[in-house]
Amino acid sequence: MTEDPETGTYKDCMLMSHLEEPKATEDEEPPTEQDKRKKVLALKDPVHTVSLQQFTYEKLKAQQELLGEQGFQSLMETVDTEIVTQLQEFLQGF
Repeated sequence: MTEDPETGTYKDCMLMSHLEEPKATEDEEPPTEQDKRKKVLALKDPVHTVSLQQFTYEKLKAQQELLGEQGFQSLMETVDTEIVTQLQEFLQGF
C-alpha cells in the first residue's frame, strides 16, 4: 500500500489492470511475447486482482455479521490498540 499525499488515502500498488499497458521508454524494448504471457498469468493471481482494502473490509464485515455487534466489539477489544488504529487508517473511506 502506498499513501496518496494529496488525499491521505491508501492505494493498493499491487493491483493490475488488463487495460494497463507497460510504457516502454526510449531505452527499453517493447514487451515481448513472454512479457505478455507473464502479464496474463499475473492477472489471474488474486494478489494482483483483489484490492487488499476491499478484502479486509469484507472479511471484517462478515465476521461482524457472524458474531453480531456485541460479539464483534468484544473480539475487537482483545486486539492491540495500535493494530486497531492502523486498521482504521487503512480502511478509511470504506
